[in-house]
Amino acid sequence: MSYKKASGKRIIRNSIMYPVLFLAAIVILFPLLLIISSSFKTEKEIFSYPVSIIPETIIFTNFSVLAENFPTYIFNSFKVTFLIVFVQVVTATTAGYAFSKLNWRGKDAVFLLYVSSIMIPFQVYIIPQFIIIRTMGLYNTHLALILVSSFTAIGTFLVRQFFMTIPDSYIEAAKINGANRFYIFLTIMLPLSKPVVATLVILSFRYWWNDLFTPLIYITSRHLKTLPLGLADFVSEYDVYYGPQMAASLIAIIPVVVIFILAQKYIVQGVVASGIKG
Repeated sequence: MSYKKASGKRIIRNSIMYPVLFLAAIVILFPLLLIISSSFKTEKEIFSYPVSIIPETIIFTNFSVLAENFPTYIFNSFKVTFLIVFVQVVTATTAGYAFSKLNWRGKDAVFLLYVSSIMIPFQVYIIPQFIIIRTMGLYNTHLALILVSSFTAIGTFLVRQFFMTIPDSYIEAAKINGANRFYIFLTIMLPLSKPVVATLVILSFRYWWNDLFTPLIYITSRHLKTLPLGLADFVSEYDVYYGPQMAASLIAIIPVVVIFILAQKYIVQGVVASGIKG
């Protein structure tokens, strides 16, 4: 009797939960569907009422407009974003290892100071940062974007917390076998940290792929523009070209979706592992 009652409650709960989740998914995905639809519409049809998801006449001119400059913008975005993500993974994992598994004086105070930098708005230190970059002769270069983005306090915090869940017995066993700290980091800590590294990669890639503010400060040449800066090309003083802008936005979304799909398994593992006590 209790089994039938529990089964009945589960059916009632699911009959309420799934329609609610379905409606929530529609609300969340509607802007994406609108971007996809508008990419194949004329400017007039984009603003037609009532709004239609399926275009009356499918056109591809919005994408052909992008052929002149956007391959360069996409290449620049991939170049800058991948280099930033790579450097951030290196700095976050090494710093996370130092803060979690190495014993040195003042470790907790330095970690607290480093993590507290998250609370400082980027706009506060952009002026001294800009002066340093200009003094180094790196203004209007991609290297400037990479240098100012090399360290991530949030990424270091995530990695450090994940490393804390790894039992110290692994490290002690490796030390008994004669392994040094660098070897332990490369052969034990890094292979075990795939979930948190995947999470860091997705978060960093999404942020820097979509970042407009930093390139806007340091980049002025057209051939060095990234994709977010390129999207601004369709906004003039008197008009906005929504069709090409929607097409460019659709192209900009694809890499983020692909990265998320490829790393989704590791993210789930990271969420599960975060609840394990070492």
